[in-house]
Amino acid sequence: LAQPIRLLLEYVGDSYEEHSYGRCDREKWQNDKHNLGLELPNLPYYKDGDFSLTQSLAILRYIADKHNMIGNTPEERAKISMIEGGLVDLRAGVSRIAYQENFEQLKIPYLQQLPTTLRMWSQFLGKNSYLHGSTPTHLDFMFYEALDVIRYMDPTSVEAFPNLVQFIHRIEALPNIKAFMESDRFIKWPLNGWSAYFGGGDAPSK
Repeated sequence: LAQPIRLLLEYVGDSYEEHSYGRCDREKWQNDKHNLGLELPNLPYYKDGDFSLTQSLAILRYIADKHNMIGNTPEERAKISMIEGGLVDLRAGVSRIAYQENFEQLKIPYLQQLPTTLRMWSQFLGKNSYLHGSTPTHLDFMFYEALDVIRYMDPTSVEAFPNLVQFIHRIEALPNIKAFMESDRFIKWPLNGWSAYFGGGDAPSK
């Protein structure tokens, strides 16, 4: 849930300090959560001076707003909200099955319908470099993370759409993102929460 936030912060060049809770830190989080000054305690959380936020999308929108990425007109803001909603649905499609014990069974119908969903996004992106405008926004890091998780599950699904593959490479080639991904600060795993049957637990061997 935090990866698009990390990518956005890296892209815009905002410095940040990350505090992570590991797979054995559930009790620590339960003890900490009501002592952090969070109005609606949850993970991830974000602090900017005296201002605190939870909920991934709210955090992304706040950072994006500070960097003039959320539109200048009601129409632009509405379209950005529409894209956000679609991206939340795209990522939730994986999350819905990732935590189920019968994940391998549920994956079969999920992958059967996935080309239809990815085709819609491929057509929406078209020949554009990014989802909205000529430069990256928070939307693109949401999209990148969702595609990254999907290609980890089944690389061929994304490879069927050349412009989506090009989009992934375009994001990874952004100077700040490239430097981040090559650094020891980059967190590749887990893709989901520690308890997930897909994308959780220990990182698989390469």
